[in-house]
Amino acid sequence: MFRDTVKSALERGVVLSGMTLMSRRRRRGEVLVLAYHNIVPSGDRIVGDTSLHMPQRSFAQQLDMLQETHEIVPLSDVISTSRLVQPDDDVHETTSSRSAHATRPRVVITFDDAYRGALTAGLAELTSRGLPATMFVAPAYIGGKSFWWDVLTPPQGAGLDDAMRERWLTVDAGRGAKILDRARSVAPHEMTRMPPYAQCVTEDELRDALSYQPLTLGSHSWSHPNLTQLSSKELTYELRAPKQWLTERFGDRVLSAISYPYGRANNTVWNAADEAGYAMGFMIDGGWANFPIASRYAVPRLNIPSGVSPDGFALRASGLLTG
Repeated sequence: MFRDTVKSALERGVVLSGMTLMSRRRRRGEVLVLAYHNIVPSGDRIVGDTSLHMPQRSFAQQLDMLQETHEIVPLSDVISTSRLVQPDDDVHETTSSRSAHATRPRVVITFDDAYRGALTAGLAELTSRGLPATMFVAPAYIGGKSFWWDVLTPPQGAGLDDAMRERWLTVDAGRGAKILDRARSVAPHEMTRMPPYAQCVTEDELRDALSYQPLTLGSHSWSHPNLTQLSSKELTYELRAPKQWLTERFGDRVLSAISYPYGRANNTVWNAADEAGYAMGFMIDGGWANFPIASRYAVPRLNIPSGVSPDGFALRASGLLTG
């Protein structure tokens, strides 16, 4: 309690000092890609991994703050206007020239996992403000399925034990079915039934949501494994299958972009994303992206967990905090 009070006071002091404004001015030529997961409809109780489920009111407040301080742009703009750093590029000159014409930093809103709450409560807030967003989808979960990290979080818990989570991500490669089968054999009574907002959307719900034109889709692999732990054949399938599935159903509303499950990727994964035909790949951390970039398959994002205070969000959105 005391630590939280001190933290809040420090955040408030930094925001009032004007440092956030100065930081945003320095970042006028840069792009901040925000990574959200789920939005919990007003009045519903948070169940599952609490860090991933943000109350609708908090999300709305963050959107209002961004509209005052940033230029909110669609991810397609970033993909179409970005390019790689060339050997003879003067990056400082390029950035300075772009900054001179920009008045505010750009920000992109993305969602991982295609939770139903993000597509209902989250989309409602975006729609009321006319804001664009991209949702990264893992098709194997489409149809109201629940995610293993939520199901295995106790009803009164905040999230999984870090050591156990890491074991499941490495030994079991983050494969949901395998993890749940193992967990059921050990402690079946600990499985948590997820409410509708914390389940993955259906195909029809996704199609209906796309009536909102500023919404686009991207790939989040086929079945949300830890891509760094897969064989070459498995990795190829996990990257190519969702791209084909999404494009066949939703056509040009699908961007040639992938966000890596759990934020796990390496050179092998980045090369495979290139071979699979993606134009860009996104991490879950790293903060701001300064274009031109060295690798379009390792573009940083800033993860926004539930529970971030308004001042804490302001610090992150200005670049003073990166985690």
